[in-house]
Amino acid sequence: MCGICGFNWNNQELIKSMSKVLEHRGPDGKGHYTNKGISLGHRRLSIIDLSSAGKQPMTNENETIWITYNGEIYNFQELRKILEDKGHRFKSNTDTEVLVHGYEEWGEQVVEKLNGMFAFAIWDDVQKKLFLARDHLGIKPLYYYWNGKEFVFASEIKAILQEPSIPRIVNRTAANKYFSLRYIPGEDTLFAGIKKLLPGHTAILQKNNLTIRQFWDLPIPQNKYQGKNVKNLLEDSVKRRLVADVPVGVYLSGGIDSASLVGLASKLKSEPIKTFSVGFNYNDKVDELQKAGKIAQHFQTDHHEIVVEGSIKELLPKIIWKLDMPHGDPVVVPMFRLSELASQKVKVVLSGEGADELFGGYMQYKTFQKAQKIKYLPFKKIAAQVAPVKLLDQFFDYPSSIGEKGKEKLVEFFGNLKDEKKAYLDLVSTMSNRDQKLLLNKIPENKTPHRSKLRNIFNVCSGSKATASSGVLGLSQTNQEEPEKQTDYFQQRRKPLLNRMLYYDTKTWLPNYVLFINDRMTMANSIEGRVPFLDHRLVEYANQIHPELKRNKLALRQAMRNVIPQHKTKKHAFFMPLDKWYKEELKGMAEEMFTPSSVKERGYFNYHHLRKVWENYPQSKLLYGKQLFTLINFELWHRKFIDQ
Repeated sequence: MCGICGFNWNNQELIKSMSKVLEHRGPDGKGHYTNKGISLGHRRLSIIDLSSAGKQPMTNENETIWITYNGEIYNFQELRKILEDKGHRFKSNTDTEVLVHGYEEWGEQVVEKLNGMFAFAIWDDVQKKLFLARDHLGIKPLYYYWNGKEFVFASEIKAILQEPSIPRIVNRTAANKYFSLRYIPGEDTLFAGIKKLLPGHTAILQKNNLTIRQFWDLPIPQNKYQGKNVKNLLEDSVKRRLVADVPVGVYLSGGIDSASLVGLASKLKSEPIKTFSVGFNYNDKVDELQKAGKIAQHFQTDHHEIVVEGSIKELLPKIIWKLDMPHGDPVVVPMFRLSELASQKVKVVLSGEGADELFGGYMQYKTFQKAQKIKYLPFKKIAAQVAPVKLLDQFFDYPSSIGEKGKEKLVEFFGNLKDEKKAYLDLVSTMSNRDQKLLLNKIPENKTPHRSKLRNIFNVCSGSKATASSGVLGLSQTNQEEPEKQTDYFQQRRKPLLNRMLYYDTKTWLPNYVLFINDRMTMANSIEGRVPFLDHRLVEYANQIHPELKRNKLALRQAMRNVIPQHKTKKHAFFMPLDKWYKEELKGMAEEMFTPSSVKERGYFNYHHLRKVWENYPQSKLLYGKQLFTLINFELWHRKFIDQ
């Protein structure tokens, strides 16, 4: 629910402007609070207590604590009872007010008592302290800009950019990560100087000092559980996420994740569950509408389907605006359409995000573990170079061949098997190291802002540092962890290899790729997305399950054995008609957008190699298709947000 924003000075016009641009996140109401040293804004999507008593920013009885909050606290009723027993009195039935009184009672430690998804900012007027927090897994977003003097935060970056003094400069290091991974891990964004508050972290701004602290992390796995409590924990999570004063539905694909949610929700609700599915009617072998329909029929849901048809050329710029940053996965298109459909029937949707990271469902886990068998064999890289593509295709379950470009990447992967982190990045990236060297230019000297201009842009105060290196702007924040400590997620102490991959993806891919899409595409259509698999209690439990039970989601399959109908159809990644889009639109868009002169002016790419992406597409459709979609979306983003 909702969109939040604010900054550490008083400006009513600016806070209204920031709130306005977040209207899609909360069309049901708006509110602002300004005072000396603080401005808070809020857009409301009414889910719990639809009355005016739920209006935000919300305050306590003596108006010393103010909050602007986005999310849902699923254990708010239990916390409310505890607080009432301690003497706190409530005037609404909202979870927001529980946060207000919870902060009064427990201070910053209130976050350690929460079960839910949340991003909030609390202004403590007595201590002149701004306290921000983001939920355990990063389900809800929170961005900020800090130059040592001015602090601006919001649910979406476009709101932060309403402050005209904030520069629109591309973070080139983040851009290079995006080109390779299709998303941006860590705290960086594509905008230099604008950061993400990391999942499971809080930030405190007090006396011109920003302190960031981690309040939650997955413990080191002991690999001791057999998965017996998966069903009970997931069922309780679904039950909590069905609580709402508005209609609730479920996104349904043909896989076990969403089928589990539908099965449990149907058991918990007396009336038929509303379910929503999306497809293309382009390839019956992998299109999931038929599979989803069978699940819906089994549970007798109130089922709705949408088929994605027509041009995506006109839709992509609209999606990019909603995303704030480009995303390289074409799934943003059907997810946007699916959310459009659901918004006509419900205001809350449950979806299966997170199950793959908990129970080992992604294809790369299987591939990497297969490769361990040849880890110490000599000449494995040479053998891969001479092996036919059809043989190497056996490492994957893709509906199409990896092609010659995929072979190139697999050769790199085999060559780096002894360096697990490097090999894993080879496996999950869409560009080979050779591609990156040939395609991506170093920033030209005339594109780098002058250092004196940087000092003016950032208005850096004493004690803050601003650096300019290869066009990348970075700010070091007082009492903040070193960046390398924050991003060292491929940890050897997490054993075996599968647990290292799962932890890495939970920290990088999950919040910045999977949940990023879920939040933006649901909120773009003013509905709330809830993710039952990411109840932090279930996440912590799954982390301790024996790795053998996390191969291909075995623990989840066993837990759901008596809940959902059993089927033996082969699992595929969600099908995207990239080949159709390439022939009809993407190739033409690339030729139109990336001309020799425009590419030279941008300075990011080598045009000769860039052109090969769409010209050589038929040779390696899987990877070149992903690269092309990634690059087109970057250009659309650049035009919208940087060129304006």
